Amino acid sequence: MWFKHIIWLIVLCGLSWHSALAAEVATPQATVQTFRLQDILAIALEKNPLVTESEGFIEHKEGKKLSASAYPNPTLSFHGGRGTVRDPSVGISITERYVTLSQPLEWPGMRAARQQAAQAGVEGALASGEEAKLNLIAATKQAFYDLLLAERQREMALHNVRTMEEVREAVIRRVDSGEAPPFEAVKVKVEDMKVQKEVARAKGVVQSFQASLNSLTAGALGPEFSIQGDFATWPGALHIATLSEQALAHHPVIMKWEKIVEEAQQTHRQEQQARIPNMTVSGSYQRDAGREAYVGVLSIPFPLWDQRQGDIAQAKGTLRQREAMLLRAKHELLKGVAQQVQLSQAAAAQIATYEKGLLNQAQEALRIAQVSFKFGEASLLDVLDAQRVLRQTQVDYAQAKYDLSIALTELERVTGGISRP
Repeated sequence: MWFKHIIWLIVLCGLSWHSALAAEVATPQATVQTFRLQDILAIALEKNPLVTESEGFIEHKEGKKLSASAYPNPTLSFHGGRGTVRDPSVGISITERYVTLSQPLEWPGMRAARQQAAQAGVEGALASGEEAKLNLIAATKQAFYDLLLAERQREMALHNVRTMEEVREAVIRRVDSGEAPPFEAVKVKVEDMKVQKEVARAKGVVQSFQASLNSLTAGALGPEFSIQGDFATWPGALHIATLSEQALAHHPVIMKWEKIVEEAQQTHRQEQQARIPNMTVSGSYQRDAGREAYVGVLSIPFPLWDQRQGDIAQAKGTLRQREAMLLRAKHELLKGVAQQVQLSQAAAAQIATYEKGLLNQAQEALRIAQVSFKFGEASLLDVLDAQRVLRQTQVDYAQAKYDLSIALTELERVTGGISRP
């Protein structure tokens, strides 16, 4: 008798738990704003600090370009003082004046190299800005799909709760009628608690991914929001050779490093041209006691000791480093294209397997087990096993769709947006 009372106490606790869950689900919540993926991407591109940072970097390079185009400023010097003729002494005393205007003249080859290096720096900064936007789009899409998968898993967990309610009610009826031993009520309650735990975990995961997605928009989505959309679909045949060729030709990363290499080349050329010294042209007016003169001066430094070998070697070393980085960036993109194409194809094949019958078979197996259990032709263990198989199949199907979306997102990133589904 006492064992039966304990079972009923466990069942009553489960009923109260289900009532609380139902009340939580049924409680009307405040209206939250719903965002689609494209809306979130637009907000992220407008609000995310990475975009502002890249714009500041472009302005910095444009400022260097202006500085590279500026001419050296002239120098005006003035000297004055009281002077007297002493030899022979004639008693003449006047205010002596010396005015000099100097203008440095840059070597044209060095000036042109510096300007071309600055222009390459601006173009590289523009490509870097496109790279930052491309990475931000990929990160936002991944965060969106993370949240979408978490919401799908939460929905599946809530559906499992409703399914367990039906199973639990059937078990209680069989226990009450004496058709099943009381221990089956304990087993179904343990399984029910597992399902409840999965619901709580899924809700926590959803909140975590909401915060991650919101951070990419600098908090513009708000603390409470919902998303609308689906996972990416298979775009069809993907040709690695074509995608690789297009990525090497148009990807912002390649364009950025090509401009960085060009900037280093022009800097190296500038250091070579700097071996020819800059001249300074000066003109002066001199008025002293007993003398007045107009003087022109041409000043040319002689590169006798310092011929800039060290600066030229440093510039050449920087150039070689950046050429190696460009080559490495190309190989990284090619590897990324091949990997993501393979992952996309594998995920698409898994999705096709589930959609061609695996999902329907798991659903049908659970339905048959539930009907057989109601008529006493199957045990509770059969129902629970069928439910676990269906739950795992649904989770794996959602995971395959998520994997395809992430692979296509990464493929879009490594190809510069060419393969956007």
